[in-house]
Amino acid sequence: MPSIPLVFVFGTGRCGTHTTWKVFESLPNTLSTHEGVGTIRAGPADAIGKRIAIGCMLEFNGYLYHGADEAVFSRTFDPDPEMLALMERSFNKRSKLIEWCGRNGLAYCDSNPFAYNLIDYLRRKYPQAKFIHLVRDGYACVSSWWRRGSTYPDRLPDLSMLPWILAKPVPFASDPVHAAWQRFDRVQRISWFWEYVNANIMRRFAAIPDSCKRLVKIEELDARTLPDLLAFCGLPATFTPESLAPGDPSSGPAIEWSPENVGKFNGLAGTMMASLAYPLR
Repeated sequence: MPSIPLVFVFGTGRCGTHTTWKVFESLPNTLSTHEGVGTIRAGPADAIGKRIAIGCMLEFNGYLYHGADEAVFSRTFDPDPEMLALMERSFNKRSKLIEWCGRNGLAYCDSNPFAYNLIDYLRRKYPQAKFIHLVRDGYACVSSWWRRGSTYPDRLPDLSMLPWILAKPVPFASDPVHAAWQRFDRVQRISWFWEYVNANIMRRFAAIPDSCKRLVKIEELDARTLPDLLAFCGLPATFTPESLAPGDPSSGPAIEWSPENVGKFNGLAGTMMASLAYPLR
């Protein structure tokens, strides 16, 4: 397969993956998907306009956090043949799409906040790929997830939401919060989630060469900084400025950042906020 630009964007969700997808989608000779969904805008004439819907691999996370155990999860960092085969099956539709892009000279960009447990598999499979850890201020990210009632709900809101709920991590026994998890309220659970996913990605990114990875704050991504990021990805800087406009807003009641809730967040995620150079309230 011809070498093509490959870009994988990881994050907690509600952190800007929708925006990066829109940016990549606006580029020429590029196929971009967000959570497995996108539209072919370049390539063979009979494919242009075709909608791609290959899923966001919720099942893999659901298995790791609710169907397996910590020992199985630990194998995702250095996949043995059995884990590698499971990852290959999970990623199969994307592998075929990447092959199709290679045959047709298209770059492939994947923004998927559910794919972070596949990072070690992907860096082995695609050593030429660029990896982006996309982050957003923790208070803003937790606020956005809070508005979505299916995020660590007190009760199951809708059976159709079950795959999305199971794709969210829960603490393993070695996690310091494991014993207290059942007593956590939604503020604490979402705050833990924001810290955990970012820490998980950072741990996996440590094995990626500096030349192939970037930490990007969504708050700092604008028309001035974007060309440098696109150059890093091996992509043209001919993006559509409108693609940077915020989109995909959350709805629902807003969280009250009372001193109590700020304290809950800071107690669980304050260290990560400092690591990412975000100010604490």
